[in-house]
Amino acid sequence: MTTKYVLKRRKAVSTVVAAVLLIAITVVAVAVVWGVVLPMLSPQAKVDIVEVTWEDTDNDQYADKVTIVIQNSGTKTVSLSTSDGARAYGLSGAPYIGLDFTRGNDPNSWISTTSSMDRAVYSTTPAPADYPSLNPGDTVTIVVKLYTDASEDDRDVSWNNGDTVRIKVFLDDGSTHTEEFTVSFG
Repeated sequence: MTTKYVLKRRKAVSTVVAAVLLIAITVVAVAVVWGVVLPMLSPQAKVDIVEVTWEDTDNDQYADKVTIVIQNSGTKTVSLSTSDGARAYGLSGAPYIGLDFTRGNDPNSWISTTSSMDRAVYSTTPAPADYPSLNPGDTVTIVVKLYTDASEDDRDVSWNNGDTVRIKVFLDDGSTHTEEFTVSFG
């Protein structure tokens, strides 16, 4: 057999098989674009807690005021949820504040779900009804004050120097963001 004869006997892929292969490749390419690329182009809700400061305003060795700076690091406008989290019992109507905290060094003891601490938050500045919407890149500073009187004391929350506290931010789209911080004041 000569080389010329072998080359003549080769058959090409049929046009039907070629068409099926092209359609399959196109479907796979569309699926990859749909599943990977489009979510990257869709607006994302994401916040970060960029700064937290703690204060002991009544000098009892427990932090009773926390200032939180929250930044929208996503690509769409977000708002803090005012129907989730701890409640501010010192404000009219005891509104939800869109934030929740753990007790000092207890990662599972959230203020909003622990009966001994559910009345720990006195107020926020600004009030939850006045929280601004956050455009991408915007920040908001929220000051949370705890009760410091004898009946509902900040000792229920027990934020001492060196304690680890988790802070949860609730967004109006139902998502949450949680970060851990070490208490340091004074």
